[in-house]
Amino acid sequence: MEEVVIKKVDEQGRIVIPKEWRTRFNTDEFIMVLKDDKIEIYPKVSNLSKLIDSVEVDELTDDWHELKRKIYRL
Repeated sequence: MEEVVIKKVDEQGRIVIPKEWRTRFNTDEFIMVLKDDKIEIYPKVSNLSKLIDSVEVDELTDDWHELKRKIYRL
């Protein structure tokens, strides 16, 4: 289900994430990714065990940072 809200930037340059969304992800930390002409926001997952079996891995990579980024994109 997709939900869309329009938010204005306040005088201090902030955008508020709705409380219902923050509660849903049970976190107060989010990852922001600038991609071309858009900004993507992901909840920061502190318990990576929630992500077990969420990504297909053919072989392990030497670039763990890239693997971490792929997991956060899920």
